[in-house]
Amino acid sequence: MIFPDGQTYSADSDVCIVGAGPVGLALALKLEALGLTVTVLERGSGEASVADQPGDIQFENSHHALSQAVSRPGIGGASALWGGRCVPFDDLDFEPREHVAHSGWPISHNEVRRYYPEALEFLTCNTDEVPTATIGQHDPAVVADAVERWSKHPALGPYYAERLAKSKNIRILTSASVAEIILDEARNQVKSLKVMHNGREIEVAGKVFILAGGGLENARLLLALQQNHPDMAKSFGASLGRFYQGHLTGYIAVLKFLDPKAARALSFRTDAKGYSYRQRLQIAPDVQTERKLLNTVFWIDALSIADPAHGSGALSLCYMFLAASRLYRLVSKGLAPTARGLGNIDKAQHWRNIRDDTGWPADLLQAVKNLFERRSPAHQTLFNPKGRYLLRYHAEQVPNPESRVSLTPQTQQGHVQALSVDYRVVDQDIESVLNSHQLLDDWLRGNKIGYLEYLHQPVRRRQAVVDQAFDGYHQIGLSRMADDPAEGPVDKNCRLHGLSNLYLGGSGVFPTGGHANPTLPAVALALRLAEHVRDEFKAASAA
Repeated sequence: MIFPDGQTYSADSDVCIVGAGPVGLALALKLEALGLTVTVLERGSGEASVADQPGDIQFENSHHALSQAVSRPGIGGASALWGGRCVPFDDLDFEPREHVAHSGWPISHNEVRRYYPEALEFLTCNTDEVPTATIGQHDPAVVADAVERWSKHPALGPYYAERLAKSKNIRILTSASVAEIILDEARNQVKSLKVMHNGREIEVAGKVFILAGGGLENARLLLALQQNHPDMAKSFGASLGRFYQGHLTGYIAVLKFLDPKAARALSFRTDAKGYSYRQRLQIAPDVQTERKLLNTVFWIDALSIADPAHGSGALSLCYMFLAASRLYRLVSKGLAPTARGLGNIDKAQHWRNIRDDTGWPADLLQAVKNLFERRSPAHQTLFNPKGRYLLRYHAEQVPNPESRVSLTPQTQQGHVQALSVDYRVVDQDIESVLNSHQLLDDWLRGNKIGYLEYLHQPVRRRQAVVDQAFDGYHQIGLSRMADDPAEGPVDKNCRLHGLSNLYLGGSGVFPTGGHANPTLPAVALALRLAEHVRDEFKAASAA
């Protein structure tokens, strides 16, 4: 049941969840299935909308995306911005690594892995095994069996709207912004939440509370709680609001396949049920340890036909025809990446591609066919007859205690304080990206698969990685889990140290982020949390 703007809400529930994004919705639906009643407090006014903005945030540098780009208040939350990529963690991500300071989780991958099938189903992905191709089988330094799956319905608010509206045990209160966490007299559990709802202040009670408002918003509420109760700092630990991580991603090279058909193994494919998936190249775990690298994957992106860097006479001819007939902007999706941008398209280079590529007449029919095939499915890779593709990297960051958020003195009446965000990128992050590219290039050449053509001279490559170091979407580590409160504010069950009934959901509890986009692991961890909360209710009833 959804309580829209202006409608009165008074009932208490077993569990109160703050946030109706992917994690909050997964928690609510799972807890309902386990027999518990749920209240969800959502700051947005309904379906996720750009009109509703998150709380005030100040950014200390240019490495972090603006609030509007990373958060979307409303039912479904950031899933309205999510592309739909689902990637699991690796066993390595949960292990302490000597070359990665502050690494290691208090749980094993198995504790999360067993929830992946249910999480994939919630995220509208296929859970069946998919066929994969073997690449470079004689050299295991790089593996190609890392698979990303894609959601059919990534905007979860509209997808689950009817089910939520009909639910008898889930109550969603929109336009409800949590201003304060109120503790009981003993200060060992949460009594209620002070909520601003349509300009008035209300209190929402519950037996268990779960913050699922995203890494930044969860940290904001906990930092305010810590500020209001400074004597509890030992319980929370000094790590709250620190170790802020995301992923480094971008392009510094083109991958040239010796056999253009080899690219099909790394292109988008569709399984028997119509779901999209794709293989990625990944540095093998033992090689990461040996070379002291962070967890990094690569995938190929087709160059825009407008970018002559693709080297194909057939694709250049297609572009020149479409541009001359003013049809290019009508048929282009406008999303294909380019090596150096399309501000000044080098038409002379297009003509050189046509002149020098003697095989373009044979490639032209397939190129035209592929162009129009791509306009139907959501995920397709434009085949390049010359075997040239941009190489996208997606790399882990090392946990850094100086990458942090803190409260600022500025605040609106009745609202929690603004955040100051100092999201940092360190030398180890940059060097790992560069060294991973070099290792991949050696592997491609050694296995006679292809080679990398860098987009920048050696002296410029490091700065190119720095310039593209831009995140804030994944919000990892700000409330990391640890057995010791000094190492992380939540325990292995995502419960805040020192408070018996306050839990956290989302990627903020990850100690490290691996290479995986965090949505799938965060939802899997939320399902695990829901079962833990159910077990706690059972234990309390039996006592």
